[in-house]
Amino acid sequence: MTNAPTLYPNAGKTIRLGRVLDPRDHRAAVVAFDHGVHLGMIPGNADSGPMLEALTEAGADAFLVGPGVARAYASVFTGRGAPGLILRLDWTNRWRDPDKLGYQEGRGRLLASVEDAARLGADAVLVYMFIGYQDPAAEAQQVETVSRVAQDCEALGMGCIIEPMPRGLLVGDNPYNADYIALGARMACELGADILKTDYSGSADTFRRVVEASFRPILIAGGPKTATNREALEMVRGALDAGASGMFIGRNVFQAPNPSLMMRVLRGLIHDGTGVDDALRALGE
Repeated sequence: MTNAPTLYPNAGKTIRLGRVLDPRDHRAAVVAFDHGVHLGMIPGNADSGPMLEALTEAGADAFLVGPGVARAYASVFTGRGAPGLILRLDWTNRWRDPDKLGYQEGRGRLLASVEDAARLGADAVLVYMFIGYQDPAAEAQQVETVSRVAQDCEALGMGCIIEPMPRGLLVGDNPYNADYIALGARMACELGADILKTDYSGSADTFRRVVEASFRPILIAGGPKTATNREALEMVRGALDAGASGMFIGRNVFQAPNPSLMMRVLRGLIHDGTGVDDALRALGE
């Protein structure tokens, strides 16, 4: 992994993904800010514009957002040095709690196309790929949808990011099983992903199995807000040590007591090789 053209022979992908993965180290500190698409308003996303601007100033390489936020806050992504724009193309009712009209397994649908993303100025698009559904036809439909998105990305020179997640009822109580994550990661690579967004398996040793199964850069998902900052930092550090290329972290950034400081600290882990203890000291802990 020495240069972007080697990774992405399509010129459009090379140019666009160079605004996501830093061409100097092929790493990225991405903020996931698409939660409103699935969950509505949650702490940290009520006043989106100022939050996006603050995290940009703090060094976010790119943001994952829904179409509405991309349209409303286009100024954040405009101009030299602006962060990359990754557009969430799909919606799911999986993440809502039962008392908020959620569903145990849930289903999703595309809410925008790759052409829509191109019109919005996106550098990449992102779609889920859930595996482990009790209904095999539901999983097959996911794969078909993701494959079509990947083909459209290839045709338009758009970065394609796939988020494979073992979450169906067949998965049981441990969706963070490294073998399950690795299965989805390899499938996503084979379907045409340029970058993967995956769960972290809990340790660098187990996550190496995911990295070994993949032939595209991996950015880990942050998941729910962690109980402590150390837990979040160790997750990112462990993934990097296993060979990941960075993060797609949301709530552990924009729900932090000081989001800008947390963003700077996580960026230091990813781009500067900062250790967890030094990062905690930077946070005043």
